[in-house]
Amino acid sequence: MSIARSFPLLPLVLLLLTLGCASESAEKGEGKAPVSGVITDFVEEKGQLLIDNEEDNGNTSGPILISLHKNAELIINGETVTVPLDGTLVGRRAEVWTGPSIAKSSPPQTTALKMVIH
Repeated sequence: MSIARSFPLLPLVLLLLTLGCASESAEKGEGKAPVSGVITDFVEEKGQLLIDNEEDNGNTSGPILISLHKNAELIINGETVTVPLDGTLVGRRAEVWTGPSIAKSSPPQTTALKMVIH
């Protein structure tokens, strides 16, 4: 195949590389957390935290249920811990880097790859 014929594929290759780098960044928990706000409840049966998600302008965009991925990084007060989520975290602020999907339930649900609780 000549070089001239492979140029139409170049934008596709660049797009795939960009998407691959973006998902890698999300997995590492780099950049701004997509979910941040105050933890308002703990659902003991499912081990999930309910967070009032805040937008950049300070307005809330609604609650979201967060569970920890089995390989998630959980940081509480600056220390990485391996404890399960519990009700003692209610009222604290959290920043959460999530997986690629959010269930369209009420409230929405997703899985945390990294969670920092202050």
